[in-house]
Amino acid sequence: MFLMRKIFGLLIAGAVFFVILGQPVFASIPGEIHTLHEYHFAVPPGLHNRVDFWKSIYSEYSTKQILVHDIDNPEIVYEVVYIGKKKLSWKKRERKIRVVKAKYQKILRKIAKVGKNSSKLNKEERRVANLVRKDFNKAARNIRGQLGQKDRFREGLVQSGLYMKRIKEIFKSYGLPEELTVLPHVESSFQIGAYSSAGAAGIWQFTRSTGRMFLNIGYQVDERRDPILSTYAAAKLLKMNFEHLNNWPLAITAYNHGLQGMKRAKRLHGDSMGKIIRKYKSRTFGFASSNFYAEFLAALEVSRNYKKYFPGVVMAKPIKLNSVRFGSYVNINTLVNKLGMSRGEIAKYNPSLRKPVLSGKRRIPKNFLFNAPAHRYANLASLYKNIPGPVKYKNQVRGKWHTVRRGESLSTIAKRNRTTVSKILRVNNISDRHKIYKGQVLELPGKRTRIASAKVSTSKTKAPTKSKKYFTGETETYRVKKNDNLYLIAKRLGIEVKDLKRLNRMRNPDSLYLGQSLRVPKSIKTKDSSLPVKEVAAVKIIRPESDLVYSDVNNSAVSMNMNRPAFTPVSFSSKMPREEKVGVIKVDFDETLSHYAEWADQSLSELRSLNGIRRTSSSLHLNRTIKIPFSRITPEEFAGKRQEYHKAVQEDFFNSFRVEKILIRSVKKGENLWVLCNKIYDIPIWLLGNFNPDRDMTALAVGDPIIIPMVIPVDGA
Repeated sequence: MFLMRKIFGLLIAGAVFFVILGQPVFASIPGEIHTLHEYHFAVPPGLHNRVDFWKSIYSEYSTKQILVHDIDNPEIVYEVVYIGKKKLSWKKRERKIRVVKAKYQKILRKIAKVGKNSSKLNKEERRVANLVRKDFNKAARNIRGQLGQKDRFREGLVQSGLYMKRIKEIFKSYGLPEELTVLPHVESSFQIGAYSSAGAAGIWQFTRSTGRMFLNIGYQVDERRDPILSTYAAAKLLKMNFEHLNNWPLAITAYNHGLQGMKRAKRLHGDSMGKIIRKYKSRTFGFASSNFYAEFLAALEVSRNYKKYFPGVVMAKPIKLNSVRFGSYVNINTLVNKLGMSRGEIAKYNPSLRKPVLSGKRRIPKNFLFNAPAHRYANLASLYKNIPGPVKYKNQVRGKWHTVRRGESLSTIAKRNRTTVSKILRVNNISDRHKIYKGQVLELPGKRTRIASAKVSTSKTKAPTKSKKYFTGETETYRVKKNDNLYLIAKRLGIEVKDLKRLNRMRNPDSLYLGQSLRVPKSIKTKDSSLPVKEVAAVKIIRPESDLVYSDVNNSAVSMNMNRPAFTPVSFSSKMPREEKVGVIKVDFDETLSHYAEWADQSLSELRSLNGIRRTSSSLHLNRTIKIPFSRITPEEFAGKRQEYHKAVQEDFFNSFRVEKILIRSVKKGENLWVLCNKIYDIPIWLLGNFNPDRDMTALAVGDPIIIPMVIPVDGA
């Protein structure tokens, strides 16, 4: 009898799931037990439709198809838009989807007005009414397009074979469920070089702020890009999430939404993922966060049964590497010569190395774990040991920086620093010697720095073929002003430097003087001439709305924008003796107190104490004044490290994205810096700041004019 009671009790306690339509789902039984090591990842109540939607995205629809659907109920799919056998450009694709969205918005608003049972509805309108059933005005605001992922998911399955065995071993060593290893399918489709507009990188899509908790992310090395090193970081993050939340659906969602956000969600709504999705309100808990766990479950189902969904797919064979940890700093040229590896091979097997190292501007850092294919380098450690001592260095190449002063040209800067204009152009990725301006921070080449295979485009943007439409052919006089140079004048007028030189028969572009008269094209005026149109090669209003949209962006000008200083320099208070070595800076985009501690070689607690910042304080506010002690490093060294950080962020972005056009519009009610960048346009905050250099981005007011850079992937995908 005792045995029967015990068995019955175990059955009751173990009844944590039941089956609906042949699928196991979790019953909403209070006190559901989760463990770190084992967990049955079944579909919770209320998520079946979402999971089915994402299964179809991963296994049925390719990147040539876009599903137009409801945001809150993604299973409501209005239409599948085919974007052609030949992939459409980003602009044409967006235009096509806008038309389809507008069509269904019009239908839904009509249904809301006349009622779904009205005889005034045609067949298509009745179909939409039956899909939505209620809240038609809300549905009209909730239309979204989702690109299919079938082909990418298939490629990701193939690619995963290179690393999955090792990834599973790492997760097992941390005591984590093996199922979690499918998350890279959700995050990046196992694309090693994946980079998002928000700055997330690698197969695990770590942002810089989160990645810095576990990885080395700097100017020379970015370990987020290494599939194995970033896997260790992902395991640590997921384990930490679970230890705080004691619930795997919440811990997995925290990977996207953040640990603090999911702690708040749990505090308000408990452990039920379905309830959290329905009721949790947060400006950052949007479509991506609310669907993240459903995407994970869908990816788990498809990857587990990949032979069913992708017949004939063959996984890549696991990659086999030999590794050696460098005890010194080594230039890539040395490895090319001594190991017989090409730069491309070094980059392939060591994806965490950034361009400054691969080009030879910086050395491969000391303690770097260098990888090479095992079948070719069985004795890699011996080969490294045999590299001569004179080409193994104790220190990194230190960057030397110069801030352009009024009246300076590249010729004078090069002469003063005993280098050449061509070297400065190459180091800073500048294609035109006239594209410098007061305040720009330039990196100066070192005395022995050899820039190997650093491809710099020297092609100049051609004058737009449609320029006759905007310029009458007549000329007017322009008086050279203080701080002018030929490039700034040409840029302000939206023409090429070469055209300005030809128009004025100029041989020496550096011979400008204050008050000089120049012949310039007579240009039309925009609606608001006070709005700075800095990155535009030709003006073209493409929508008859209150906003002005300018296309044909001069991306060489945008790339110059990338090299501009993103911050104000260190200053010293006149009330404080410089001997005390305490400088003052203003917080700029993406900077944290831990960054300042690292760059100044100070402890975080020292900086907190100096600035009166409590440990419980959240991130620093933009433009806040911060005191920096310079007892262990010079202000110039601090500024160099700071510049390298911003340069790395911006170089990574422009490697993957380009500015396709700019939009000049007014700030609307309810909009602020975060809303504009994260909710509306999906662009980095620093990029918006760079296009609005004279505006305080923390104090945007309704009606303020603002320039929005519209970005697209470099490959146009």
